[in-house]
Amino acid sequence: MRPRPIRGERALADATARLIVEYPQLTRIDLRQTLPCVGDLPRAACARLFRVSAALACSRSLRRVVTSSDHLAFARNVAPQMLRTIQKHARAESDDLPLGASLNFLDRRDMTAAGFALSLRGLGDGGEVQHTWLRLRMPREIVEAAVRFHARDVTIEDARALLDEASRLMRGEPC
Repeated sequence: MRPRPIRGERALADATARLIVEYPQLTRIDLRQTLPCVGDLPRAACARLFRVSAALACSRSLRRVVTSSDHLAFARNVAPQMLRTIQKHARAESDDLPLGASLNFLDRRDMTAAGFALSLRGLGDGGEVQHTWLRLRMPREIVEAAVRFHARDVTIEDARALLDEASRLMRGEPC
């Protein structure tokens, strides 16, 4: 909501106070009910996690990404040095998960939005406060783009498993 990034403790405290005034339900959030791999990540790493989980969801189709220019575009826009790992992943033997819309594998915004939709699906239907918290973590344009990827046909367990596996693949790598 701010035109400039928050820098400094005072500005952070002011922004947090305004956020709680606007979204009082956040005071009732139980972080144990959020997705464990998302709760402790900085925003940029969280977005990368979403991109990797979306890539895993469509890893069978990602096997068709073979040109060196596509490899470079994937590394630049989605996740550096992850394409070959995702293409060789056991998940690539299964059909792609139905995300509700076609996905551009080389578009950062599309991949982040699809992964964000999967994470909302992983929270299930009972966590409205957690949904609000997660929506506030991502830029508005990602939240709006995620509406295309409703992922209704993906089970909650599959969505959580994708996020857990993406987290495992990212472990130890700089974001």
